[in-house]
Amino acid sequence: MIKKLNEEVPGRLFHFINLKFKKRLEKNILHLGLTSAHQFGVLILLSKKSMSQKELSQMTLADEPTTSRMLKRMLNNGLISKKRSDDDKRKQVVCLTDTGKEALNNVIPLVQKTNQEIKNMLLDEEYKQLMKILNKINDNL
Repeated sequence: MIKKLNEEVPGRLFHFINLKFKKRLEKNILHLGLTSAHQFGVLILLSKKSMSQKELSQMTLADEPTTSRMLKRMLNNGLISKKRSDDDKRKQVVCLTDTGKEALNNVIPLVQKTNQEIKNMLLDEEYKQLMKILNKINDNL
């Protein structure tokens, strides 16, 4: 017999809020050549520094095969490039291209708009409290 979970558990709500947020964001960024919010996250990381595919997988909490497929699409779209590491010639690093930088600059206002839509659903005090609670949970997981 399968036990039914209470519908008001935090994990379920986090999951569905995340899915809805990603769907809304992806709808807003699709016309810029990005097919997922995950790609946006990779662009953000690569804007700070080049890194290996394994490091990207770890930082985005995605498995390596998923990251590999996504990076292949991004490579084909000219958003990223790969080159040999200066430190270790056996290792390849993923870099942001000028096209990727331009896409990121175009996406950031859309992400800010999507975040503002969420903020507008709440009173200022509710939003502050929500952020405090979410940060506390994030810091302790």
